[in-house]
Amino acid sequence: MRYAAERRDLAEAIAELREMAGGRDDILAEAAGIEAGSWVAWPSTHVGHELVAAGMLIMAGGHGGRPFDFGELERWTRVGFERGNRFRKGER
Repeated sequence: MRYAAERRDLAEAIAELREMAGGRDDILAEAAGIEAGSWVAWPSTHVGHELVAAGMLIMAGGHGGRPFDFGELERWTRVGFERGNRFRKGER
């Protein structure tokens, strides 16, 4: 989210995210899905940096000839949406 809010160079930020993940596209899919899903659950309370961050995480994955696992992204997006809905309703 910091990269999205700071509006840094996109290619540099994506390369840094890829390096931080250490080749773990599953981590990138999880983080992207939770960010996007929680935003969708309650969009009126967020500016939209969450979606930019999710997009950057997706772009950081699937490099080096490996495809990004969009099935995992979809699964984590549902998790983020469910968590966001519970938070919105005051549940834990």
